[in-house]
Amino acid sequence: MTSLYIHIPFCKKKCNYCDFVSYAGKEGMIQEYVNSLTQELKHVKLAGNLPLPEGEGLDAIETTYFGGGTPTLLSPQHFERIFNALTPYPPLPMGEGEQKGVRVSEITIEANPGTVSRSYLKELKQLGINRISLGAQTFSDRHLKTLGRIHNSKQIYQAVEDARSAGFDNINLDLIFALPDQTLDELKEDIKQALSLQTEHLSTYNLQIEEGTPLFSTGFKVNEELDAAMFEYTIETLTANGYGHYEISNFAKPGKECRHNVNYWKNGNYIGIGAGAHSHVNGKRWANTDSLGDYIRSFIVVDARMEARKSIVDSRKTSIDTSIEADKRDSLFMGLRLLAGLSVDSFTGFEAELSDLIDQGLLEQKNGLVKLSKRGLFMANLVFERFV
Repeated sequence: MTSLYIHIPFCKKKCNYCDFVSYAGKEGMIQEYVNSLTQELKHVKLAGNLPLPEGEGLDAIETTYFGGGTPTLLSPQHFERIFNALTPYPPLPMGEGEQKGVRVSEITIEANPGTVSRSYLKELKQLGINRISLGAQTFSDRHLKTLGRIHNSKQIYQAVEDARSAGFDNINLDLIFALPDQTLDELKEDIKQALSLQTEHLSTYNLQIEEGTPLFSTGFKVNEELDAAMFEYTIETLTANGYGHYEISNFAKPGKECRHNVNYWKNGNYIGIGAGAHSHVNGKRWANTDSLGDYIRSFIVVDARMEARKSIVDSRKTSIDTSIEADKRDSLFMGLRLLAGLSVDSFTGFEAELSDLIDQGLLEQKNGLVKLSKRGLFMANLVFERFV
């Protein structure tokens, strides 16, 4: 399976916790950026360092994910241009694909509730986008302000209603907990409101304070005991309400797991397009420059000849470890994020680490599978550090 990730690095405002590759106030560069995206898509197969297996080219992609930034700052016409560069993908509209028994491509878009409307979402749905991930983060207007979000709680409810009206039947809500001054009761209210919207998928993350962000400069430290209590409540409540806990931070109704992200966690093949996008194909990893200007300039002069090859390869960093051992380590720590676990055979060469983590009660082995224990779920970073 091969997945496609397309990075849209534009935001109206940078959130106070965000350290992603994103740029605020540069919407005037969107047109140039889309031009570059379409050029990279058209010529990515020409790059000599893209060893896609036969039958797994861009015409065989099963999942596509538009992430950001805020992808919903692009117009439907921009997305249409991107899809045209992927011709003949997507192959079938969702309804037609289901009727013919074809496994439909999962096409996800991240959306800020403050940037969408019913008519806009309807146009995206008509283009073939069939999954939407709404960055709700919290239903508290006070905490939304602390996070620096551009939307309010009312817009979250409206965005879900608009998505339903536009025909989306696969909606995710992102939530963040362990926020500054957030109480357990406030987290419970967030979970209650999220459940009331009956979305198919919920992603819940504890707040990470990254160096260089406005929240880091405040000196705020997460209360680890409260963080654990919030996580435990979230797991118990969501699973009791029919959501399968299939990955540390992700919960889904049956059959609604995010196929794109599962491919990441299984260390599958994926191609990243756009500024700062990462790729992994058959153990090889590379990343595009995270400079918006450099990325756009890499594709200004592209024609029907093979000149795109050099611009694409030169725009990628080469510092990523692509050794067999590094790829196996990635497979272990990412695969352990999935609650289904990994086969014991996956740990060949890492028997000492496995034995030690089992002795500590962080991993458990049963029926030929190794997975995080309940204790390990709350201390997962200690597990992952052993394989990084």
